[in-house]
Amino acid sequence: MKDDRSRSICLLQTINRNMRRCVEKKVAGTGVFRSQHKLLMTLGNHQDCSQTELAEKLEISPAAVAVSLKKLEKTGYISRQCDSRDNRVNQIVITEKGQDMIRRSVEYFREIDENMLKGFSEQEIQELNGLLTRMQQNGEAYYQSLDHGE
Repeated sequence: MKDDRSRSICLLQTINRNMRRCVEKKVAGTGVFRSQHKLLMTLGNHQDCSQTELAEKLEISPAAVAVSLKKLEKTGYISRQCDSRDNRVNQIVITEKGQDMIRRSVEYFREIDENMLKGFSEQEIQELNGLLTRMQQNGEAYYQSLDHGE
């Protein structure tokens, strides 16, 4: 039988997997993959981001961002325009079709969040946020310690 700590981690992994599956089902008919929804939403919130900055925010490689942007451009969700200050730089512009998809994505994620937290009181959600924040901070600290051979 697993101890409580291992069970907690297994539950978090299962919750994460369930959320991904819910998102994939919600976006299945849109023609836009889950990761592309996330990229579009990030672009919507950070419109002056470079591809490198997008990669950092999404914690993926710049090459993966480039592939996703190319697909989004091909399907009309974004366009690229030369930067007026530097012709070597392409500025990413979200089209009206892209803006509509962002609105839909926000609604999908809101609906999933509401359903995942159904039956929780505001106090329970605040407590959960506090616990998960501590866990996230512990994970970051541990990850950083791995760079120092601790």
